[in-house]
Amino acid sequence: MGGLTGQVYAAGKPASKPDAAPLVNELDKYPRCVICNMDRSKFHFSRHLLHYADDHAEGTCSINCASEAMLRERKRGFKAIYAADFGVAGEPKPLVEASAATYLIGSSLRAVMSPVSKYAFAQRSAAEAAMSDAGGQLASFEQAVTASLEDYASMVTQKYGKDRKS
Repeated sequence: MGGLTGQVYAAGKPASKPDAAPLVNELDKYPRCVICNMDRSKFHFSRHLLHYADDHAEGTCSINCASEAMLRERKRGFKAIYAADFGVAGEPKPLVEASAATYLIGSSLRAVMSPVSKYAFAQRSAAEAAMSDAGGQLASFEQAVTASLEDYASMVTQKYGKDRKS
């Protein structure tokens, strides 16, 4: 799992340049998660894309990695953050504006980069339907980011405790 280590995938990463249209062929342009290096096509259903105020963009595999990237790049500013719409059938899932999405947190759906699952839905009704099948709680983008950062806080404090005992 990625952590708040400041280490970012660099090997083989193309030089960053402005991208005024980051949604066009985004899986080709941003194939690997900038935080953990996971294949974003494989995790198309949970991926996020951050479009910064300077027109640069970065892709992540999940809301957890997106939250870490947001924290790391917070001074840069954001134009938009996009999330995969889990409520749409087919592959890859289309991206939607994350702040307008309804997230389903803590369901029995497979978690990505976290012990707690977090999925985005463009339609609240689709999130409600998934919740009736898989449990969990509906949340906003802000709540999903908060839950992701809480996951990291728990992970790093547990690691600190283990390291101190070693």
